Amino acid sequence: MKIVVLIFVLIFSININAQTSADAAKHLGAGIVIGGVGGYAAHKLSDGNTGWRWAGAVGSAFTAGLAKEAIYDSSRGADWETRDVVFTTLGGVISALALEVFMGNGGNGRGGNKRGKSCGCLVAQLDNQYEIQLPLFVENGTGDITSELQAAYLLR
Repeated sequence: MKIVVLIFVLIFSININAQTSADAAKHLGAGIVIGGVGGYAAHKLSDGNTGWRWAGAVGSAFTAGLAKEAIYDSSRGADWETRDVVFTTLGGVISALALEVFMGNGGNGRGGNKRGKSCGCLVAQLDNQYEIQLPLFVENGTGDITSELQAAYLLR
């Protein structure tokens, strides 16, 4: 996690003046889409391994950015712009983070949409050994169901 934060700090601390925001947004959007597809494919191929999911998302966006600069721009005679590759790769990082949230952490059983497995969250366990006898009528009660349940639990 420290490495991800360090990468974001380094990328955002670079003085980016030469590129228009519309061009940067296009490269970022393309990186998100390409990284999402690459990360999801790597997730399915590696049976949910988090490292391969990140490698698929960031690697596919980085490769697409390099290919665009090397093939498309060189044929038109345009100059090499490293910022285009950086913004496309940053889109891959964003898509990897989104996949991490939606897919969860690989094999440790937390997060994601794994049906029937433990989500790792704290859940109250019901104690069905003792039945709570709730009073039917309380003359001087507060009317608060929480206090009634607590009183019935303490009185059993």
